[in-house]
Amino acid sequence: MSHPEEQKYSLIPESNITFDDLLMVREIEDINDWLASENSGALQNFPGDDVGSLLVSPPSMETSIDTLTTQTSLVLPGMGMEFDSQLMILHLLKAYGEAAEMEMKELAEKIMSRLKEMACPIGSTLERLAYYLIQAREGEVDFLWQEASKNYEAAFKAFYQIFPYGRFAHFTANSVILEAIPEEADIVHIVDFDIGQGVQWPPLIETLARRGKRMVRLTAIKWEEEEDCIGFGSSRRFEETKLRLYEHAQTFGLRLKVEEMDMEGLVSEMKKTKKRGGRGEWLAFNCTVGLPHMGKGRSARSLGEFLRLAKDSITLNTDCGSGTRGTITIADGIGWGMEMKEQKGYGSVFAGQLVQFMALIESMDCHFPDHLREARIAMECVFLRPYVSSSFGLQMWDDIAKESRALSEVGLVAWEMRKDNLLEARELIRETESFYCVNIEGVKENQMVLSYMEVPLVKVSSWT
Repeated sequence: MSHPEEQKYSLIPESNITFDDLLMVREIEDINDWLASENSGALQNFPGDDVGSLLVSPPSMETSIDTLTTQTSLVLPGMGMEFDSQLMILHLLKAYGEAAEMEMKELAEKIMSRLKEMACPIGSTLERLAYYLIQAREGEVDFLWQEASKNYEAAFKAFYQIFPYGRFAHFTANSVILEAIPEEADIVHIVDFDIGQGVQWPPLIETLARRGKRMVRLTAIKWEEEEDCIGFGSSRRFEETKLRLYEHAQTFGLRLKVEEMDMEGLVSEMKKTKKRGGRGEWLAFNCTVGLPHMGKGRSARSLGEFLRLAKDSITLNTDCGSGTRGTITIADGIGWGMEMKEQKGYGSVFAGQLVQFMALIESMDCHFPDHLREARIAMECVFLRPYVSSSFGLQMWDDIAKESRALSEVGLVAWEMRKDNLLEARELIRETESFYCVNIEGVKENQMVLSYMEVPLVKVSSWT
C-alpha cells in the first residue's frame, strides 16, 4: 500500500544523551541504594555467597536457548545419573508445561514443588524465571515485591527509559500513525486499547502540533475498576494521565481532548461517526499488549472485540464516502503475532514462552553492572512478576488461539512498514552497540520486530 507523500518528522531525540538519561541514572542509583539498605537482610535469605557473580553474560544465553529449542522430547534423569542443576530446571519447566497441557494436575504439583527448591530471585536466569513463574502461579506477594513497589513511580520511569521494549513499540506505532494520516484530515481521533500512563503519546502530540492539525481526540478504553501495585485505582490513574497529556499539548499549542469510554460507549460513538460522515476525521486504533512495563494484561477476548470494532469502524468511514479510512497498530509482547496453527499444544506454547522470558531476563542483565544488582532485583520484582502471570496461563492461550482464528477472517489489510522507520528504530535501540536487533518481517512487510540475540521480544504490526 502506498503512503501519502509528506514531510517526515523524526520521533528520535537528536542527541543520544539527554537530561532524562542523566536523571534516569540518578533515579536508578537511588533505587539501588534504597533497596540495598531496606532489603539487605531479605537478600541474605537466598543462597549464594556472591550474588553479583550470578549475573549471566549475554553470550551464555546461546547454550540455554539452544538446549530448550532443540530438545523435542523430555527425558528426566534416573537413578545414578548426574545432572546439571540449570539443565534440571530447564527440564522441569518443560515437564510442567507438558503436564499442564495433559491436565495431569498431580504431576504438575510435584514438578512445581521441586522447582520451588531450586528457584531464587537473585540467581541465574533459569532460577529467576522459575521463581517468578511460581510467584505468579500461586498469586503470592513476597517481601521483595512489597518493598520494591514502594518506589513504583521512579521504577516505572527508569524501566521505560532504560529498556527498549516499550520505547520501540511506541515509536514504531506512532510512526505508522503519522504516515497514515492524510494531509486533509483536520481531526485525528486515536482510540487506545490500554492507555496506562500515556507515555506513548507526547512525541505524537508534538509532531501533530508541528503539522498544524486542528484537534486531536484521544479515547482510552475504560475497563473494570482495578488497582495497580501502588494502590491507585484505574480512574485515578486515568485522571492523572489526562492531566499530564493536557499540559503537554498546551505547551505545543495543540487542542487536545482526552476521554475515557467503555466498549459499549465506543460502539455507539463509532455509529455516530458514520452518521456524521467522518469528514476531516482520521481514525487510529492503537493496541499495545503484553509489554513488561504494562504489568498484568487484558484478556484475549477484550482484544479481539477491540480489533473487530476497529476494522468495522475504519471500513464504515469508507462506506460513508468521506474519502478517509483509518489505521490499526498492534504492539505485541506475548505472542499474538505468532501463527497459532504452528503450535502443537500448550506444551509447545509454554516452551516458546520460556525461550522469550529467558531472553528478556538476560537482556535486562546487560543493562545493569554488578553494583546495581538491587535495582535489577527491584525492576524484576515489580514488572516481570505480573508480566509472567499474564503470559503463562493455559486459559489465556486457549483464548488467544480462538481469537486469532476469528480475527483471521475479519479481513485486515496489511500496511507496509517504511524502510526509513527501520533505520530510526535501529538508532533508537542503538543496535550497533548492543545485542538487540530490529528487522521488518511478514509477507507484506507490515511487521517490525525487536529481538535480543535473535529471540523476538516485541512485534509491531500495521493494518488498515
